Amino acid sequence: MLGGKAMKEEPGSLESIQIGSRLRSWRLASGLSLHKVADTSGLSPGYISQVERGLANPSLESLKRLADAVGMRIGDLFVDEGDGSPESSRFVVTKRGMRKQIRYPGSGILNELLTPDLQRQFEAIWVEAQPGATSGGHPHSHAGEECGVVIFGSMRFWVGNADLELAAGDSIYLDSTVPHRWVATGTEPLVAVWMITPPTF
Repeated sequence: MLGGKAMKEEPGSLESIQIGSRLRSWRLASGLSLHKVADTSGLSPGYISQVERGLANPSLESLKRLADAVGMRIGDLFVDEGDGSPESSRFVVTKRGMRKQIRYPGSGILNELLTPDLQRQFEAIWVEAQPGATSGGHPHSHAGEECGVVIFGSMRFWVGNADLELAAGDSIYLDSTVPHRWVATGTEPLVAVWMITPPTF
């Protein structure tokens, strides 16, 4: 479900630097060289180095390839999980203004975690998208299952060979291994809630 077009953030911006720093830290902690990540992702070592230093504007597709290459979820590039350990309490209340945000600059999409972090058995996400915002130009797939409901606005959703229109109140379940993509339609912003298991963001 989640995604966005290429990042429009300027090289050297705080967000680009934070994303690059998290990628580099994860790569080093995993004992991976730039050349190994380059071989796995299909991106050049020089380009990966620029991303790690916040000097490049990677597309969402490139970020997905880099995250996969170092064994992390793409959401880990945007959300600081601290030590990554789940909270010890058996329930967590997250106030609206305290949700962790995952924003793709320039994409017109804002994702907020309804679950407290990315370390649970599933993830729930509040999605806000401007008209025309899209998960990407090409369908993507991943392990797991997902279910979403449109709260406000409308969206066009492609899954496999199906081309669907979803309006407020409509929901969809899908096997996430089936290629899928979406675009926010209409003239009003799209608001949706999406649940994915296992967490793949």
